[in-house]
Amino acid sequence: MRNNSPVQGIAYDKKRAHIYLAFAHIYLAFNDYLFKVNRDGMVLANGRFHTGREFEGICVNNSHLYAELAQRPELLHQKIK
Repeated sequence: MRNNSPVQGIAYDKKRAHIYLAFAHIYLAFNDYLFKVNRDGMVLANGRFHTGREFEGICVNNSHLYAELAQRPELLHQKIK
């Protein structure tokens, strides 16, 4: 994406981390887009929440991704595949 939007959330999955790596995948969120990126910076998957609101922050815990939305507080969660 090339719209100069700041990153609004970054998280990594400790459970899926390899022994010799600090992390296996990271998740980047901005506007209402979410990207799963590998250690080399390659986008593995992407998605979008059609809420019309931006991310306030994200985290990964026990194979679930949690996303807090801006404006009126709302927490979304999804099992990571």
